[in-house]
Amino acid sequence: MDQSKVSPDLPKDELINEAAVKAVGMELASVLPKHDKPWFRQKHLLQLNFLIIFLLLTPASLGFDASMMNGLQSLETWRDYFGEPKGAKLGFMNAVMPLGALIGSLPAGWTANYLGRKYTVMTGLIILISSAILQGCAPNYAAFVCARFFIGIGIEFTALPSPVLISELAYPTHRGKITSLYQTLFYLGAIASSWTIFGTFNITGSTWSWRIPSLLQAFFPVIQLVGLYFVPESPRWLIARGRTAEARAIFAKYHAAGNDAEPLVSYEVSEITAHIEAEKAVAGMSYLDLLKTNADRKRMAVCLFTAFISNWSGNGIITYYLTLILSSVGITSSFDQTLINGVLQIFNLFAAIFGAMLVDRVGRRPLWIVSCTGMLLTYIILTILSAEFVKTEQRGLGIGVIVMLFLYFFHYDIAVTPLTFAYPIEIFPFHARQKGMGIVMFFNGACALTNTFVNPIALENIGWKYYIVYVALLLLMLVVVILCFAKTKGHSLEQIADIFEGPFIVVGKSRRRKSEIAIIEEKVLEKGGQAVMIEDVADTKVAPGKE
Repeated sequence: MDQSKVSPDLPKDELINEAAVKAVGMELASVLPKHDKPWFRQKHLLQLNFLIIFLLLTPASLGFDASMMNGLQSLETWRDYFGEPKGAKLGFMNAVMPLGALIGSLPAGWTANYLGRKYTVMTGLIILISSAILQGCAPNYAAFVCARFFIGIGIEFTALPSPVLISELAYPTHRGKITSLYQTLFYLGAIASSWTIFGTFNITGSTWSWRIPSLLQAFFPVIQLVGLYFVPESPRWLIARGRTAEARAIFAKYHAAGNDAEPLVSYEVSEITAHIEAEKAVAGMSYLDLLKTNADRKRMAVCLFTAFISNWSGNGIITYYLTLILSSVGITSSFDQTLINGVLQIFNLFAAIFGAMLVDRVGRRPLWIVSCTGMLLTYIILTILSAEFVKTEQRGLGIGVIVMLFLYFFHYDIAVTPLTFAYPIEIFPFHARQKGMGIVMFFNGACALTNTFVNPIALENIGWKYYIVYVALLLLMLVVVILCFAKTKGHSLEQIADIFEGPFIVVGKSRRRKSEIAIIEEKVLEKGGQAVMIEDVADTKVAPGKE
């Protein structure tokens, strides 16, 4: 059936909402509860989305950190206290945070799989709060760097499971928009820190000008830690642990207004159960198993490339070293630099939300293409303007650079910000999702580490010529996106696997047709959701015409 259309043969009172079909496909849309009220007038959905907000705040900690380290470079008191850090010294102060994230990514993935998504996030929040206090009270360079290392670990323990938990809790028709909103909250933290520094840069002659924003990095984690107490655990994780009754209760409460008899509840539980049982043979899979088939390798390559785009598309220079860019085009006032940083973060937030709202309407792949094209064009112009300023030092060229920074981030924010993690989460099947995201987060940390460390060294030595590297990389990114990125719009998390697997699904060491997997699902339902071994259907014959 063409899932993009609503069947005209259905009786009028059974017509399925066309928007729901576009968001999740015909099969899932057909079992959604029928309501004549918008979601914000339905208590259970309002409550669910309110609780998800506490998970959506996770990127705010990273945004606060990035914008804070950017803004601190404009403060004379901070520069004096740490001995005018430049080049490699400045790069290490910034890069030690993603180094911590890199080291923390693999244990965070293990914890999320075996202890649960929720408790892994809570662990990360406690680490973040403790590290922010150490950072704000740092007596010297070593203590400041040490605090930033542990901030990286804390961010990873929250950032790895949070988007996964969001996608596994969200109401089906809301999943695309909510998971896409996740990374946009990076800019909420960036706004908070940039305007805090704008307010404290006037505290001259006192280290409190940088200690206050450093301590306030604990603000969002404290709010999350309080709210997370009320957030339920992932139903998918519960089912994988044999706690199906708990998962069903969560679906009934938050997806069906407490009505356990709603078809949606049974559909979600049976679909998850069937896929998990069909994948029992790979329950003990290693990380190498994520690369077993061509489909697995393509899936992993695409997911890793999103992390590469997120860090090496030119944003790293602006995010952490805006002060250096502005100084290179004649904008040296602390007031001007902190003001531009603050306004840019507000602009970024609205641009990112705009992009997130387009995800289900336009689709993921078109947004990626538009984003990469726009970033490439603006970076070319940015490079030309910067080169001309070195020759002429005309103020108008500096203003032109500022305009290009805003245009660049508009195109970055409409796809890269909302989809960097939302897109891989959709692509990985359940059995590989947490391990796969662990690898993506590890690679993301490696990209961030190298980029953050290299940028100030390159800017100090070759100036605007370094921008040419990003022009070349953006051209490569555009080509890869066009050739390799798949459409995922209008599919459930379980159905998206079919896009990569084709007519077969790999189960253990064998390749199963989708029709055989359907029979496995039927057997699971016949046994009331109990485990069905793959061998139970090993000799099953599929009737002609059923494949």
